[in-house]
Amino acid sequence: MVEKVWKSGAFKQYLKYFRFWFLALGIVLILFLGVLIAKNAQGEKVRGNTSAPSERVYDYADVLNEEEENSLRKLIAQKEAEIGCDIVLVTTKEEIGERPSTRESVLRDMADDFYDQNNFGFDMVHGDGVLLMDNWYENQMSTWLSTCGAVYQKFSNQDIDEVLDAVYNYIEEDPYLAYRAYVEVVSYKMSGGRNYGFSVIFVLAIPIIAMLAFVFLKLQNPIGQETVPMAAYVAGGRPVMRMQADELKNKFVTRRKIPRPESGGGGGSHGGGGGHTSSSGVSHGGGGRSR
Repeated sequence: MVEKVWKSGAFKQYLKYFRFWFLALGIVLILFLGVLIAKNAQGEKVRGNTSAPSERVYDYADVLNEEEENSLRKLIAQKEAEIGCDIVLVTTKEEIGERPSTRESVLRDMADDFYDQNNFGFDMVHGDGVLLMDNWYENQMSTWLSTCGAVYQKFSNQDIDEVLDAVYNYIEEDPYLAYRAYVEVVSYKMSGGRNYGFSVIFVLAIPIIAMLAFVFLKLQNPIGQETVPMAAYVAGGRPVMRMQADELKNKFVTRRKIPRPESGGGGGSHGGGGGHTSSSGVSHGGGGRSR
């Protein structure tokens, strides 16, 4: 089989036609290896704040079982060491107001105060970190994401919305998955991750599939097989091309202004989303949502 393919010239033609694929594949592999080497070289972050408690999961609303709490603690410890930021989860069941705007304002102050009073911050007291406070009081369910330090500087309103979106994708059906998504998305964004929509395996598979298809077709239709010229089916042996043209009768141009989408409060590509000062005088960012 291999000898037949080689003699038919299919393999040589494959290498010729797909040489740019191999070049691109080599570049992708080099970049991928570079990312792995850089990630391993960074190692774990060193905590600079020893005043904060070691606890990260405060389930006062009792929506998680013990196994789920321990799983979240383990995940948070791993992600904190990777990104160098505290990640805190607090669930409550407090009466905080019927109006959504009031609930979010009250929950914002509660979240900021909880962060400040417990001296959270990976690098220092009131330093780098994020806290998600989720209220489970009936008909007053709301969520607030409080950012501080490096997270506050990095997260725009869009980033905050994406974290809340991830939480609200699961919160009604499975709180554990919702809170796990919170940890994962925060970690992903703080590590500078980007999702290009394809994996390295997919990139590797493309040229292999192309090679197999190319070789199969060449074996079915040997190289060098003569084809019938177009002129063989034309009277006199010479093809005649009939020229056609479209004539433009009238031209109408319509202009319409497309409005820009309204911002959720100053987001964009820069950080500092939802900036404000807590009752302790600490700068925080953040955003909230009611359900």
